[in-house]
Amino acid sequence: MAPKARLGGFKVLKDVFWFSLLFPKQNENTPATLCQRITDEKINLPYITCLNNAHTWGMNLAVDAPEGTRMSRLLQETGTKAVHDPKSVILSIFPHKNDPEITGGLLSALGKEGEGPKAWANSPSAISIVMKEDHLNTASAALFGPFSFSAYRTPEDWKLAQKGKEKLYKEVVASYQEKQPKIYGLSVQENQELVHIKAQEEDMGGLGKAFGEFGRLGLNLTFLTTGPCREAGKGLLAFCLPRSEEPSLSAVVKGVVNHMEMDNRSPVATFAMNGPHFGDRYGIASGLMKIFRETGIELLGLNCTIASIIGVVPSEQTDSAIEALQSYFEIPTIIRKG
Repeated sequence: MAPKARLGGFKVLKDVFWFSLLFPKQNENTPATLCQRITDEKINLPYITCLNNAHTWGMNLAVDAPEGTRMSRLLQETGTKAVHDPKSVILSIFPHKNDPEITGGLLSALGKEGEGPKAWANSPSAISIVMKEDHLNTASAALFGPFSFSAYRTPEDWKLAQKGKEKLYKEVVASYQEKQPKIYGLSVQENQELVHIKAQEEDMGGLGKAFGEFGRLGLNLTFLTTGPCREAGKGLLAFCLPRSEEPSLSAVVKGVVNHMEMDNRSPVATFAMNGPHFGDRYGIASGLMKIFRETGIELLGLNCTIASIIGVVPSEQTDSAIEALQSYFEIPTIIRKG
């Protein structure tokens, strides 16, 4: 039996209202305009994923449950159709250190239990998934299959540790007053490949073996997100890894699940950053999307979770993207790799 991956722990944000949106690119309600409306309403967003795929934009948004009614009204006013669940939670495991084997273990564990998450996103420190509230106990117990945790040995230990700390995970929403938001630093990973996979939602767990193989090849997972699909019962998963000629990323996936639809784009670059006020998601994500739209930068994907933002842009626009980010954010350091 393979040894368990040792992680620091996992946290849960309860009382979450989840929305899933899918709209054509020619629609006037782009992610940038929608996020600006959310900013105007001062609705805090602890979780966003945005996926640019073919002719559509797909988004997952999460708000604190009391904000669910306001968000629903805003979407109705903009004519944006959404699937939603007012009783969701966000489960985050950490640290994952960009290790695909940890993602693979999580996919496999939840897939075996049939607890398909509604949304996935990675940050530099964690993997965060949105799921039904009534799936939480089964899902948290399943984590102890592939992983061990330094903070607790069993699911019962974890439950005891949560008592009296239900609000521990909630970030303090800062007073967003800065003309130029501050971040701690910008990290850019170049020479990446972006892979899109379309599959039945219940089949996503089967990708665990592929991500395990990516980990054994020593590849770092720089981006991971999911989005809604126009085909009923299917979902989209997108991820970035360093470009690999032998074996190709597509060959690894097809060797495990050859019936899934795939396409890829390379080279691309990912950027990652976090900052002291990133709990104010309504003021951060909308500003980033706005500056990219104004400067003509194609945003291929975006995650906002655990006080971090990770995005994907075409390689030929890397320098322009960095300049745009510098014009909007106060960036003390930039690290470019790859």
